[in-house]
Amino acid sequence: MGQKPPNHHIQLQQKLIYYRAEIAKYEQQVKALETELQKEKLRNEFLLEKLHDVESVYVEPYEKKIAELEQQLLSYEVALEEAERQIQHLKKLKYTVQEEKKQAVVKAQALFAYSTLLPETPEEETLVIGDFIIQNIGTEALQNLIVCLRVRPKMEAELSGKIATYSTRHDDPDSIEWIFAYENWRERIKNDGEYWIKPIHLNKLLPNEELRLANMHIRIKKTANAPSTVIDGFVYGNELPNGIASLNSIIINT
Repeated sequence: MGQKPPNHHIQLQQKLIYYRAEIAKYEQQVKALETELQKEKLRNEFLLEKLHDVESVYVEPYEKKIAELEQQLLSYEVALEEAERQIQHLKKLKYTVQEEKKQAVVKAQALFAYSTLLPETPEEETLVIGDFIIQNIGTEALQNLIVCLRVRPKMEAELSGKIATYSTRHDDPDSIEWIFAYENWRERIKNDGEYWIKPIHLNKLLPNEELRLANMHIRIKKTANAPSTVIDGFVYGNELPNGIASLNSIIINT
């Protein structure tokens, strides 16, 4: 459907997972250091008791051992402080990533890209060939998109393309990319001049991707009832419940 350039939202999620893993690692290191610290304290207490019993004979070796243990204890305390500092730093980074994630932007735009084949005789119809393009220009994925193409006046134009119905969607699944969104699509076209369609194989449109209703054909009838025919485009979805209108419309003067 569309190209997939680097995704800022996915990168933020990956950073968040990484920082969570780093915090868990340092917390484990803190626990291990605390255990070692407690062991060293117990060893010191034991040695002090022994030192008291044999002070007159082994004073010098015990003093040396105590000095070594005190130095080791100091190094453990320094490592513990550093681990706690790293944990606080990672927690701040985690908060920053979460705040960036909260600033997510839902934004899309749609437009027609088309050409017009004018009739050679007054009896012939005007033919419009083109694409309807939807672009995700926000930071959030757009899910379950539905397109509405509205003809004004209704029944003054007929849209065709590779659009399946619920009864024909399995006939050629490899070539069909769009389907009428509602089973009563004929009534909607007849009563409102609206073509409601949705993609078959795409559930979400990721940031910086685009979706195309490609190579659609619109035949516009020659009629005296209206001086012009207009085709408007609208896009709806889970994140676009109120819909957005296309940047342009197809306007054909008849």
